[in-house]
Amino acid sequence: MSQNVGDTMPDTEPSLERAAALQPGGSGGKRARRTRLALSCGECRSKKLSCDRNLPCQRCIRSGRPEKCSFGAGARPQPTPQNPVPAQRQDHTQDHMHHDDSRVQVLQAEIAQLKALLSSASSRSGPTSVAGGTPDSARTLLPDEASPTTEATDLPKPKANGSMCPSRRQHILFQFFDEMPQLLPFVKETADECFKPRGVSLKKIKHITSASELDAASLESLLPPRDIADSLVSFYLDHFEHLHRLVHVPTFKREYAGFWSDRKPSMSALILSMMSIAASASANPSDPAGVASAYRSMPAKWIYTCDKWIAQQSTKGHGLIYYQVSCLIYLAKRMNSIKTKRFWNETGSLIQSAIMGMLHFDPPSTDSPYNREMKRRIWTVLRELELQNSFEYGLPTLLHNLEPSTAAPSNIDDDDFDQSSKSLPPPQPASQYTGASYQSLSARSWSLRLEISRRLFSTGVHKVLSIDHVLRYTHELTQLLDSLTSWTTEGTASSKSGKSVSLLASAFLQFQLKTCILAIHRPYLNRGNARFNSLSEVICYHTSRDVLLLNRKLAEMEIQSLTLIREDFMLAALTLTRISMQPKGTMSVVMANIESTVDLLEQCLPLAENRYLACLYGKPQCLLTIGAAIMLLKIHLGKESLPIARSSFGQRFLGLYYRHFARQQVPPPTEQTPTPSGPFVDLGIDSLDSFDFDMDWGSVWGSSWAPVEETFGVYHGVVAEGDALSLGLAWRPI
Repeated sequence: MSQNVGDTMPDTEPSLERAAALQPGGSGGKRARRTRLALSCGECRSKKLSCDRNLPCQRCIRSGRPEKCSFGAGARPQPTPQNPVPAQRQDHTQDHMHHDDSRVQVLQAEIAQLKALLSSASSRSGPTSVAGGTPDSARTLLPDEASPTTEATDLPKPKANGSMCPSRRQHILFQFFDEMPQLLPFVKETADECFKPRGVSLKKIKHITSASELDAASLESLLPPRDIADSLVSFYLDHFEHLHRLVHVPTFKREYAGFWSDRKPSMSALILSMMSIAASASANPSDPAGVASAYRSMPAKWIYTCDKWIAQQSTKGHGLIYYQVSCLIYLAKRMNSIKTKRFWNETGSLIQSAIMGMLHFDPPSTDSPYNREMKRRIWTVLRELELQNSFEYGLPTLLHNLEPSTAAPSNIDDDDFDQSSKSLPPPQPASQYTGASYQSLSARSWSLRLEISRRLFSTGVHKVLSIDHVLRYTHELTQLLDSLTSWTTEGTASSKSGKSVSLLASAFLQFQLKTCILAIHRPYLNRGNARFNSLSEVICYHTSRDVLLLNRKLAEMEIQSLTLIREDFMLAALTLTRISMQPKGTMSVVMANIESTVDLLEQCLPLAENRYLACLYGKPQCLLTIGAAIMLLKIHLGKESLPIARSSFGQRFLGLYYRHFARQQVPPPTEQTPTPSGPFVDLGIDSLDSFDFDMDWGSVWGSSWAPVEETFGVYHGVVAEGDALSLGLAWRPI
């Protein structure tokens, strides 16, 4: 062993001497430590984030600060030659490398100087760029021309520290910020120009209110007077119960009539959960004095108290009313934008609870026909809500690995059977509308929609299907759409109420199928990608238009607010805007109908505004995103200049913001029914935050803005007329 060591020492020592001779200061000086090359730009390195090493990098472009992206001297690694450099040429090569490095530094300094000159020129003569200092004449508002977009398989990943709910990072709406990189910079510039000077902050403001009063409140004490309860419960039964069948209407009405003389906690929870949905869905922004508008502030208390009642129930042998209240409370949270971070978690928990209760198996023959049918209906509601979240969040569901044996609900009216029935009547044909038609027809497409979800999201990452599979699924989905009935029979079309209910059920059936079509074609919409397919673009164009037209039709029937439990409207509007931003001169179906597309988007923008105003805990970020996308499309088509578009967009939103803020302070409807003491109720669990695409909008736009009530001296949520006029806003009385 010692002999081997001795043999190797003579070879090692000369190499060490040669290495020491190469160091500055000669062989006797201290050996200098080699500086590690920095591969990331300064912004990404300071934030400890990954960088794609482009100039500017993708992260700086998305954050709206491409001018701050820079690489220091020697920051980029030199390319490694394929062949080793001979020893006699090594010194010569190093001289060239140092010379090239100095040239790179000079070029980087010149680029930074040019950016500064462009920025100063634009600030003097009016903004002429969207983000990054490039004039409008030099580029268009296209994602593929502005910056490279991410692949469909490279969706945003959850934070490593786990502080953010992973599901929100992959929401389908969040992905539009990657697909339209100019969207966020436009909103940010509008905020800096129109919102920040007026002290309007869109950062989540929590009005701290002790939850002790809510903890002490009983279910019975939160019930409104009977006439108010009758109105809200009737609205729920006449509309929502035709979609998600959770109660047997004749049985419920009989128990509801006797409830007021013998009140039970379970029935109180069921009534409060129904009213939590109806109070938001039936609120009319143009009638703030209406019954539903007066009670818009109450769903937060009702939901919180019903949640407590659910948590107090035993984990063994859940009855039907447990699942009924649980589903209704989840729907109420969606309607009121409460606990938005937990939607995917909540439906998953409900599915697990239903599996523990054996609802996924066909009920035993020992159960009465009434119980068997109600269990099938409840299971159908649960699985539909879970599959909807799978498509919205791009995440797997327990249903992907489940093989249930439960039969589909029968297409029968509630009047045809009750608790005393010995058997169920024969189901009605699909062309005959009943209270269970939506569930019955939805079950026909269930296996196909579940298969598509499994193929796309079973691994937790949005997969890209082959074009052959995409076309096959599109054909099957189109066939199902064509087979849907319009329910124009005499019994349904005899009244406005009957028409609206059947139209609502038909619209939701189409939304389910069209969401699948958009999901499988979305990866093929990027024109800057080799995967782009013109057929997918045309299909998504027509599908998005159909969804918007359906929403407009529902608005004409005054029931569009019921679609708050889905995100189809915003998905269709942003998809249509995205595919309409094509290079000028492109010959396509989309550009041939671009004028009608812009008109449709402008007609649908008030629908988004009404949704924001109708919900007390409205989501301003959704309205901002749709409005900004439409303005970007107009700028791209040359219909608006950037300064004018930004100003008009900001002024329009400010008017809505003040109206919504004024409605957050709702006076108590009655002395017997308390209301929250602030615009929001802090339940201590981050439950009333608006859906913000997993972004801290306050940190993006600046956290030093003062709350609007501190800036304008708002008293009871009403902005003084003089304050509004001094800001140059059009004063409109509330």
